[in-house]
Amino acid sequence: MTTAPPHSSRSSTIRHSSFVLYVCFLPFALGLLISFFPVPYAFCPRCMVFAKELPHLSDPAMAVVQLLAIGPGARDKKQECAATGFLVNDDGYILTNAHVIEDARRCLTASPEAKIVAKFGPGDGRSVEAVACNIVAVDEDRDLAVLKTESALPDAQRGKFLRLSPVTPPVDTQVWVTGHPSFLWQSKTYLGRVIARESVRLNGKNGPRTDVLILDIPLKRGASGSPVYLDSGEVVGIVESQRASNRLQTVAVQAVEAIRFLEDRGIH
Repeated sequence: MTTAPPHSSRSSTIRHSSFVLYVCFLPFALGLLISFFPVPYAFCPRCMVFAKELPHLSDPAMAVVQLLAIGPGARDKKQECAATGFLVNDDGYILTNAHVIEDARRCLTASPEAKIVAKFGPGDGRSVEAVACNIVAVDEDRDLAVLKTESALPDAQRGKFLRLSPVTPPVDTQVWVTGHPSFLWQSKTYLGRVIARESVRLNGKNGPRTDVLILDIPLKRGASGSPVYLDSGEVVGIVESQRASNRLQTVAVQAVEAIRFLEDRGIH
């Protein structure tokens, strides 16, 4: 029988203690990390998976476009405005927010001939196609706007549009949001829930009230105009802004408001 040297048992004890400390400390460290740094929207904290691992999200994400407006700024520097929109049919109509159009116009003030550009792509950065858009209509009271591509949609984009649902989801409904927060080139998808339904004034204190959803998803710049959709892919809302009383929550215009907005203009 071989006898281990005296220091062997001590080393084994130290290694065991270190392992126990590591296992106990790891969850605590992860908790601190999540508390102090925002969780990326592409990460689903509830189900502990990444959105790209959910195959049913691929089609809704394909309808989402990044809206870009790039114009000359001060000191010969370019100023860039970016937001999100999504296709509502194969005719090239793109739904977004009215304030997105207002921001784009400010970016393009010094170059009035320039237009908002819709960037299409699979969301994984492999290929990108961009098409100039014309502004069709703006509704500041509902904070909605619709654009139309100047040319036909790219072949790869045909059939990749989202349908608006006339049914308002009840509180606690699970929803998905796909957009381009923080001017990201690739779209990101987030998971959250409807935590309230309200009727608010989006265009000043004297404006009419608009039906909105309140989501437990934090908003970043660039996500305005993103579709809020169910697991089925039906859109139930359009991201509008951060909630004034809680920056970790998002206000989204209900899809029924967007349906009325589009139907009033003969867009189906």
